[in-house]
Amino acid sequence: MSLPKIMAATGLPERRVRTLTKSVPKPKKPPKCAACISTPFARSVDRVFQLARRAHGIRDYELRAILHQEYGSTWDTTKGRYQSNYSADHIKRIKDKVKQRASEEDCNAIFTADWIDEGAPSSSFKSLASAALDLRSRADEYITEYITAHGTCQDDDSELAELARSKQRYSALRFLWKLAVPDYGKEPLDRLLGRSIRSVGDLEGNPDLELSTHDDTEKPNFYPEPSGRDHFLDYVEAEGWL
Repeated sequence: MSLPKIMAATGLPERRVRTLTKSVPKPKKPPKCAACISTPFARSVDRVFQLARRAHGIRDYELRAILHQEYGSTWDTTKGRYQSNYSADHIKRIKDKVKQRASEEDCNAIFTADWIDEGAPSSSFKSLASAALDLRSRADEYITEYITAHGTCQDDDSELAELARSKQRYSALRFLWKLAVPDYGKEPLDRLLGRSIRSVGDLEGNPDLELSTHDDTEKPNFYPEPSGRDHFLDYVEAEGWL
């Protein structure tokens, strides 16, 4: 109770009340801004922290969903999808702030990649690591076969020819990964294929060359923003979360 309430209830003067209550511990005052988190950054930190402190932490898609909601999105008319307004810098700053808060409150803040099985983290990692080793080994076999059949300067054993084949092997491996894993390179797959086909056509003297791997489907240059739909659900579906 406050001093005025105690005085009203007991009829004692303020000095006497202060003397009697001097040894009574006062409760901690709640933070002044506990209920007024106003900025997207502060709201994101608070929401992310509540999930990151769980035993299995916060998954990457949960983190990005929170930031997408708090920072909003903008319709991209050239791609036909909503682009989140947050950046990689926002993610880093929010993670750092959450970790700092966890340290101050003596708890753990865990950020979990979407691929991890929280029930068996070690086993899931070993499974994918083993698969990656197998893929790399198989890719090396493909490139060795490719260089054997299509290596440049095949009949030349000079240092320059060896260097050319070494560079070709490196380039072929990167090109293979870009074709097999669309997200491996920054260049969109259709643009990579189109540029590669033009290069092949120039070498063969056929600039109109077309290959079955190239998608010539004409895409619109402008996508109008949809109306009357769940924008966040559109974004989630576009990201492949559902």
